[in-house]
Amino acid sequence: MKRYLLISLCFLAYHGQAADWPQWRYDASRSANSPEQLDDKLELIWTRTYSKRVQTWDDPLNNDLMQYDRIFEPIVVGDLMILSFNDRDKVVALNTQTGKEVWQFFTEGPVRLPPSADKGKLFVCSDDGYLYCLDLATGKEIWKFRGGPSALKGIGNKRLISSWPARGGPVVRDGNVYFTASIWPMMGTFIYSLDAATGKINWINDGTSST
Repeated sequence: MKRYLLISLCFLAYHGQAADWPQWRYDASRSANSPEQLDDKLELIWTRTYSKRVQTWDDPLNNDLMQYDRIFEPIVVGDLMILSFNDRDKVVALNTQTGKEVWQFFTEGPVRLPPSADKGKLFVCSDDGYLYCLDLATGKEIWKFRGGPSALKGIGNKRLISSWPARGGPVVRDGNVYFTASIWPMMGTFIYSLDAATGKINWINDGTSST
């Protein structure tokens, strides 16, 4: 069976410490542009092996077009690396120095997109329709918010999921977290800005779908 290796590298110039990578592609702009300067000499310090990822849209037509959960896309904050698991319905925190698991948190559906971290909190979207706010250090739930209008579920990509799965990866900026729920315009689509500390709604855009 083919397996993927997840590898942590030690940046020698910083004695194993480097700048955070708190969101997918580094920041809220998804710029993939970090001010961090890597040392010329890198050293492998540990590896973790997990089963091969199976992407959501595995049919030939979408195989190359929708690759968002085809591989691990970790974020790193301090001494924690956070991974999303679309097959185990969870997020996992690993210690960046040792590779050991620090905590894990389970949702009620696949976690297909990378989380985002800000000010000691972790924001996780799940196919169960919820955005979760977790304590970054412990993985304990602080609050959660359902993106769809009800708890209705159905079969999606061979799994029982919300009829409005939260498949818009969370973005955090200026104390607010943004995410979307639903993938089918005919079901209604929901775009939210929430207060990152409390989960209260700043605004909602639910009028851009075909309903």
